This record gives sequence, C-alpha cells and structure tokens, in this order.
Amino acid sequence: MMLKRRFVWCVLAAVPLAWMAPCSARAAAVELRLKLEKGKTYYQKTLFEQKMTQTVMGQQQTINQNMGTGMKLDVLDVDSQGNMRIRHTFDWMMTKQAAPMMTVEYDSAKQDKPPAGTEMFAALLGQSYIAKLSPKGEILALEGIEQMREAITKKLPAGSKENPAMGAVSPYLEEKSLREMTENTLGNYPDKPVEIGDSWSRKRNLSLGFWLILDSKWTLQKREAGVALIGATGTMRSDPNSPPMEVSGMKMKFDVAGTYESTLRMDEATGLIALDQGRQQFKGDIKMLGDAQGPPMMTIPIASEITSKLEMSDKPPATK
Repeated sequence: MMLKRRFVWCVLAAVPLAWMAPCSARAAAVELRLKLEKGKTYYQKTLFEQKMTQTVMGQQQTINQNMGTGMKLDVLDVDSQGNMRIRHTFDWMMTKQAAPMMTVEYDSAKQDKPPAGTEMFAALLGQSYIAKLSPKGEILALEGIEQMREAITKKLPAGSKENPAMGAVSPYLEEKSLREMTENTLGNYPDKPVEIGDSWSRKRNLSLGFWLILDSKWTLQKREAGVALIGATGTMRSDPNSPPMEVSGMKMKFDVAGTYESTLRMDEATGLIALDQGRQQFKGDIKMLGDAQGPPMMTIPIASEITSKLEMSDKPPATK
C-alpha cells in the first residue's frame, strides 16, 4: 500500500513538470521584429569591397572597387500595427575604383569637391525618401522617389548619365530597385518566433546594375545578452528575364551564378542589425549585344568576389 501511494505521488508530482516543460520551450523562442521608436534617429552604414576579374580579347583585367553609404533614419511615425514611417537621408558616400588605366577615389567625409567621374555619388548627399516599413522589414509604401531623382539629376554635370559609375548609384534612383535593396537589408526576419537551431527562407531580387535572383536561408545560431546571432547562406543567379544593362550606349546581358554567406548580430529589443558581415562570389559571362534580341557581339568571362559589412545603431558612427 505504501509503495502504491509513493507511485501515485510520483505520478502526480510529475504532472506539473510535464505541463511546465512545453511552457519552458515556448519561453525559449524569440520573436525577431523591427521595432523602432517614433521620434528617434538611427544610423546605417554599409561598406562593399569588390574584386572583379574579366577577360577581354584574351587579356585579363582586374578591377577593385570599394563603395560605402551612410544613412540617417528618422522615425516619423509608428502606427498601432507597428508599421513605421522612416525618412532615409544619405549623409555619407564613398567610392574607390582601381582599374588598369586609372584610380578614382571619393570620400565625402574627407573631400568637399568630388573628382571628375564621381559627381553622381556626391549628388546623393542630403537627399531623402520616406519608406513605410512593416515589423517584418517589408516596404509597404515609398514616398519622394521621383522628387529625389529630379534633385539628383539637376546636380549632375552634362554627360554624367553615360558614366559607367552611374550603374553603382542607379539602384538608389528607381523605386523597384530601392524597394528590393531595402528589403534585402531589413527583410530577414522570420514569420514566427524561433528557437536556437530554427531556420527560415526567402526568395528575392537584388540589383547590382543588373538583376540577381537570391535564394536565402537564415538560422538562429545563438542568443547572448539580448543579441541574436544568425547565420545566413544562399545562392544567386542572374535573372534571365531582366532587360539588358545599358552603359555608354552599349547593351550588356549578364549570365552569372554564385553563392554567399554572412553572419548577423541582431538586437532583440529593436530588431536593428548591429553587425552583418558577408561574402559573396559569382562567375559567368557578360554578353555584349548589338541588338537586344540578336546574338552577342562579344562574350566576356568574369569572376567577382565581394565582401560586405552593415552596421546599424541609435548612435552616429564615431568616424566614417
């Protein structure tokens, strides 16, 4: 009888533990969302370093290009669903291109006057647009793109539109590419609370002057002191349905594919990406077209390696 009572007591004692176990598992999950405060200002800094090798008429050429962008994000409003209206203002631009024949460099924090060929980067400074973002980092609406494009165009000297460097800034001037670029930066939040080891995936487009299709996967690897550590991997390939890229009257079609990976440190309280460091590589061909529908006049093999770094904070960068 005593043994039976002990058995019953053990079973009853185990019931609360069994009930608590699922609760503890649920408590371990974290909801990663963008939650910025109305009236606050945040800062975003992005750096890219690209090494591209191309073979033209049997001669191999290497081009090294760096590009940096700084933006001030003013939260104008937050509605009852957590959607945020944010004014994005360009407050720093940097570019450096080292090619076989010349090197061009511009840093707005160090140079008041941009060198010839970099005027389009300087023209972005002080320009703003407004994006309405959901807590998942999706763009719900964009305002002021046309006005920004007109203001930038007025600043450019004659002939700037034909400069190949326009391909680097053109994504900031078109609504579609600006939407994709913003969502590729911020739209990496899962659809539901996640635990360590959980993954989520997404397919998106990205413009690098030409359009790429990205298949991305994120995995929550670790949580420490209010920071979520996330690993990202993915594949990329050129969009076969995108129109040719035009530079100086020449039409170019890209046929490339590659991979990328990155590590993110995300602040769990705000959803800000404190740090995102990545690496991507792709290779393939550039097809020079005389006619958009005709055969290529020339095929140029290319290979590219890009390292990137993104930082976001509620404090301005100490130095650019």
